[in-house]
Amino acid sequence: MRVAFEYGITASEISGVVRRTYIESLEARLKQQNRPTTDARLAVVAGLNRSDVVALREALRAGAPHSMRAGVSLDQITNLLTVWHTHSSFSGAYGLPMDLDLVDIPDSPRRPFDELVRIACPEADRDALLDELIAAGSCEVIDQSTVRCLSRAYVPRGADVTRIERMGRFLGVVTANFVHNLLRPETDPGYFERAVVSDDALTERGRDQFLAVAGERGQELLVELDTFLTGLPASEKLPSGKRYGVGVYFFEDESVQSPSERGKSVEQKGERAKAPPQEIDVLAAVARKE
Repeated sequence: MRVAFEYGITASEISGVVRRTYIESLEARLKQQNRPTTDARLAVVAGLNRSDVVALREALRAGAPHSMRAGVSLDQITNLLTVWHTHSSFSGAYGLPMDLDLVDIPDSPRRPFDELVRIACPEADRDALLDELIAAGSCEVIDQSTVRCLSRAYVPRGADVTRIERMGRFLGVVTANFVHNLLRPETDPGYFERAVVSDDALTERGRDQFLAVAGERGQELLVELDTFLTGLPASEKLPSGKRYGVGVYFFEDESVQSPSERGKSVEQKGERAKAPPQEIDVLAAVARKE
């Protein structure tokens, strides 16, 4: 979420990405199982309205951006800031932009932000404009009801797209590890998954010492594994096969209890290790209904 806040990604955009990804994956799975991929069937399994599924599938086919809202152009943003600073309805003495109402407030002395959008760029998406301005630091929202302009300049924060893509890739493979171990059939091997966490909270100096050792030993392990992979004979390599890897990550544990305390609480409750849950094929249930 910190990355979302930093780059102005809204909750509705995240929700749109999840929905499109769900429908895309569900459609692929149905095709793999030789089952119909009608809008109605996808809607039933996904728990969405049929109209939502139709819109999502059309967006996927058209290759539209994951955001379900319209984008805004640089010209639209700069024009809105210009009108905000120069139009007599939205600026006061010395060209200072006025605060505007974000929501409808009866008898308010301020003009509505929607009116500024209608005059400056009537075809633009109002929420998308506001998100871009907030992300760039050009304006802020006060008490969820008032919009205040902070700068006439629009300087979008530069996003290191390469690092964000890398983050997404490796978050995906870490999640895939847990998914594999949770849903794997008994015939498939369990993937290696281990972690070591300090029993006690550490000082910054203790953290730095731990970080140094982890970096040194972790690098040695990765070099050793890389050497092993390089030495694999050609008979163990398959052009059409899958790639596999091991990652080493240093992290902060934000849980309240220490590992030892969590272990004690489990022992006190007398809990036993549970068998891994079995995957439930909800699609089969839908097929029986049909």
